[in-house]
Amino acid sequence: MKAGTRIVAAGLLVLAAMVLLFALRPWVLDRLELSLLDWRFRLRGATPTTGRVVLVTIDEKSIDELGRWPWRRSVMARLIDRLSDAGVAAIGLDIVFSEPEITPETETLHDLRGSIEGQEAADGGVLELLDRALRKAETDRLLADAIARSGRTVLGYFFRTGDREAFDDEMLRGALDLVRKSRVAVARLPPEGAAPILTCSGVEPNLELFQNGARRLGFFSTLRDRDGVVRRAPLVALCGGELHVSLSLALLETVMGQRAIVLGDREGIHQIRLGDAVLPTDEGGRVLVNFRGPPGTFPHYSVSEILAGRVARASLAGKVALVGPTEVGIGDLQTTPFGTVFPGVEVHATVLDNLLDGTVLRRHDGLIFVELGTLVLLGLLISFVGARLRSVARGAAFAAFLLLLLLGAAAYAFVAEGLWINVTYPAVSLVAVYMAVAITHGITVEARARQIRQQFATYVPPEVVNEMVERPESFRLGGERRDLSILFSDVRDFTTLAEEIDPDDVSRLLNEYLTPMTRIVFESRGTLDKYIGDAVVAFWGAPLPVESHPLRACEAAVAMQEAVAHLRATRPDLAGADRLRVGIGIHSGEVVVGNMGSELRFDYSVTGDGVNLCSRLEGLTKFYGVGILASHDLVSRIDGFQVRELDQVRVKGKDARLRVFEILGREGAAALASGYLEAYARGLRAYREGRWPEAENALQEVLAMRGGDDTASSLLLERIQRFKRDPPRDWDGTWTFAEK
Repeated sequence: MKAGTRIVAAGLLVLAAMVLLFALRPWVLDRLELSLLDWRFRLRGATPTTGRVVLVTIDEKSIDELGRWPWRRSVMARLIDRLSDAGVAAIGLDIVFSEPEITPETETLHDLRGSIEGQEAADGGVLELLDRALRKAETDRLLADAIARSGRTVLGYFFRTGDREAFDDEMLRGALDLVRKSRVAVARLPPEGAAPILTCSGVEPNLELFQNGARRLGFFSTLRDRDGVVRRAPLVALCGGELHVSLSLALLETVMGQRAIVLGDREGIHQIRLGDAVLPTDEGGRVLVNFRGPPGTFPHYSVSEILAGRVARASLAGKVALVGPTEVGIGDLQTTPFGTVFPGVEVHATVLDNLLDGTVLRRHDGLIFVELGTLVLLGLLISFVGARLRSVARGAAFAAFLLLLLLGAAAYAFVAEGLWINVTYPAVSLVAVYMAVAITHGITVEARARQIRQQFATYVPPEVVNEMVERPESFRLGGERRDLSILFSDVRDFTTLAEEIDPDDVSRLLNEYLTPMTRIVFESRGTLDKYIGDAVVAFWGAPLPVESHPLRACEAAVAMQEAVAHLRATRPDLAGADRLRVGIGIHSGEVVVGNMGSELRFDYSVTGDGVNLCSRLEGLTKFYGVGILASHDLVSRIDGFQVRELDQVRVKGKDARLRVFEILGREGAAALASGYLEAYARGLRAYREGRWPEAENALQEVLAMRGGDDTASSLLLERIQRFKRDPPRDWDGTWTFAEK
């Protein structure tokens, strides 16, 4: 292909890739960019805080010392008094007190007062003493008084943002009236629904008793991106046609001694001002949180330490103290760029710290031109330079270099300047253009087809290979978990047999045996995993999906036993053929399948507990004297076969109980006596329930019907004789095998 044609082809592919990119933007590209933003946070690591915000935590230590949460509100009252005495600049409560607290003491005093007051000769002095005792015992009043005394407490409350089924308009108006102290002082609002402002559907406020004495109120509802991660924080929310401030902004107002002013129009919020400062929000009144680091970056002081006087006054004086839970199980844990266990109270502390020193993460409007220019430049570089490198490997190395350069520049802008530059679009564009160039260098469908044929020709039949070539998207070469059916077969006593006949006869016997076995696997759309000497390992359901793969595995197992019987009967000239006996184990379950080989040799195989279990089932066939042994996972998914449940066991190396079944053959293919099956089922049931005489009688019936030839019944009878002599402890009907 000429260079000009190559460039045109690459350009068309780039155009198609760009269209696809923008179509997938909300679901793929934006989420990828957010993940890259998280990576930049982790790359940067922890950064210093302003030192003006501390966390007062309801943590494990506090709960150990003060008792399980929630505590008496008298404890919270003492905490607020302690913080106020220490000279904190403001107190923020990331807790809602929405219900009154009724203590046993107040209930007793109320009952006592009521009984005395109801008497005709009630003593006024006693009633006055009881009233004083009630005032001291009413923990809600104690907390409300502490909030009012402090004069610097900001109460948090919760905005609901889902549907409004639980809140009618009257209920919402009443709740909003309780949170009037969180309203924005002066605002020019956009119309409702005109901008992506957080909008409430309901409110969970504190009791009015507490809110009356609070300096300010602020909601602490969080905002999550599509992937459930908190990266943005709303400073205001729209509820009932009015704007309300967040807990972080309310604390900032308290510290600065000023109220926020919001200016907006139908396009959204343009400014949130606090005095001369303009807070850097988007049109929805949200800020990009500049996380300072992982949990624990801010100073943490346990509530119990503060109440016990173990925290120096200098550690709290002049600071904003945010009180909230961090203990797992009671805490408001959020997912952030630094992990999934990030205390919600520390998110509010981070936002407040950002606002105090103006280090909120920024995305300037002009950055879009930088990002578009980068996208075009990288596309041109990889199109012209990469196309002339005449090597897929060199082109890949050049593309990787440009990609690393892009990521490095974005990381530097983030760490050094606090700028968030979108790298996903340029990076994905770079990859798309590189793929176009690589295609023009010969990575074609035919090359892929040749690779598939080379790799799978010995694993699956030719028609399946052709289907894989036609639909390469329908399978994966890399490891993946899939639900498959597995077969493991082994010739009984083959080592002894091989020692007794000539080596040439051994080779001929194996060839005559393995050829029909392999044909049966291929005819049932199975995949031949490997030969292990005389053993055959196969599976169904990969690389291409196979409908009813448990049934196909069962059909193959029965066909194998029939083929072995035919070989014994028709080849008296073949040394050792008359002694061929095969045990087969089959199982269905989730395993890992894929290329388990090396860079030098492709090996498409299965691995996992299901494979090991299938091997154990094959090994158990010799104990029960049966040809095919299947797991309950497979038997429960097939029809048309006559089966017998043999036992419930624990195989060596496994703790789980396993029900094992003998596959007797296809239903209707041959007359099978059902009487002994019913007798065996009765005996097995009695055996599991520890009714030894009844089990023994039923199993003896089986042997009588089968002329004494039923290894499974004999095996159970041997165990019963042992149990009679030495009764088992905690018998649950499960036999544990100590050997494979």
